[in-house]
Amino acid sequence: MESEDEFLYTYFNHVSQLCYEKAKEHIEKEREPKVTTSPWSLFLNILQQLALAEKSYIEIGFLQNKHKSFLRKDNSLRSVYESMKNDLKKLEDNCKQTIADKRIQKGSKNIIEFMNARINLIDLYEKIHNISLNKQLICYNEIVHQVESVIEKNSGGFTDISMTPAKAVFSLECEILDQLFKALTELQRLQFLPSLALIHGAHTRLAAWENKIQSRETWKLGNMFKGNPLPALFQWLQQLKGAVLSKFSLYFYHTLAHQTTPNEMRNLCSKLHHDHFQKILAFQRRYDVSSVILLSDTQVSSDTTNNRFPVIVAFPSRNPPQLDTILKMISETNNELMNVEKIIYKFSSQEQFTYVLTTVEPNIYLVILFESKKSEKDTFISNFVVELCQNMRCTKIFSSLKSMTK
Repeated sequence: MESEDEFLYTYFNHVSQLCYEKAKEHIEKEREPKVTTSPWSLFLNILQQLALAEKSYIEIGFLQNKHKSFLRKDNSLRSVYESMKNDLKKLEDNCKQTIADKRIQKGSKNIIEFMNARINLIDLYEKIHNISLNKQLICYNEIVHQVESVIEKNSGGFTDISMTPAKAVFSLECEILDQLFKALTELQRLQFLPSLALIHGAHTRLAAWENKIQSRETWKLGNMFKGNPLPALFQWLQQLKGAVLSKFSLYFYHTLAHQTTPNEMRNLCSKLHHDHFQKILAFQRRYDVSSVILLSDTQVSSDTTNNRFPVIVAFPSRNPPQLDTILKMISETNNELMNVEKIIYKFSSQEQFTYVLTTVEPNIYLVILFESKKSEKDTFISNFVVELCQNMRCTKIFSSLKSMTK
């Protein structure tokens, strides 16, 4: 490995391990005494800026409010990367044909490709955050396509040996996002094994990324009084995995419960990001609920009375006697249920039952039954429905991308 390649490899190794002070010291050691305008010195200045940008990126600084007006330029992280790209392009253009300058040109080319990849990911995270603002049913496939586009677009970029640490972490980040959003897509289709495999894939990649932060023990000491020392973006990905796993545990609760004892199942669910099962049970007991049911219009099951609307999970009974009535109501209110914020109350005077219906996902419905008349003004019911649906759709996690910004 050439000395310049070795220098860059060590630099990107420090940055990928979140050792930004070490990266800074590494740059300072390379500075030429009393020379400030040589191509190499200018290149080092950009590397110093890049380390600061990367520190901001890993703390989700890319979703900070943009301070932009006619008096002040856009200082968002995206614009910082764009500005550094322009500086590197100018440096490339001004380099001569010496061996040293050619190496700077090669390094600049690879780093520009890396910055393009960063900007692609910033655009992706902004799209994920914006999902939480849209009052529409979510199609996770759109995010999967964008993640795969980012992977494909940058697969041939920054492949130089000096960029290996940066490439490895970038690939892990993309693969984690890819696995989790594919898992959400498979969960909408109620596919047990594909969902489980994808969640496990994301889990192993998160573990691999955490292991790459080799010096985390040193900065844990400095952050031990500040809560979780892991960077905000890594924490967010962990939380997204936790939310997806919690959703999986509810959609396939009956399947999983058959594999273990009730006590063990309860203990396992209590460790999840959201223990949906216990929250539903608590809601039932406190509010005298007759039944809580999740149904799907996807043909995935043959053990129900109506194959078109299989019961995904129901508490307390898997096959409630009111199923035919529920299916009729869903069919009659289908247009209203397209509104993600709509909670429909239907009271049957003949049965003396109140049916509460809403859409969790494009093909999945939540139905709550009460053996008495309930009012739409009952905030306890509406708050429970809204919170459960938001957690199942993961919109709270998507929204938290901004609130986690430090």
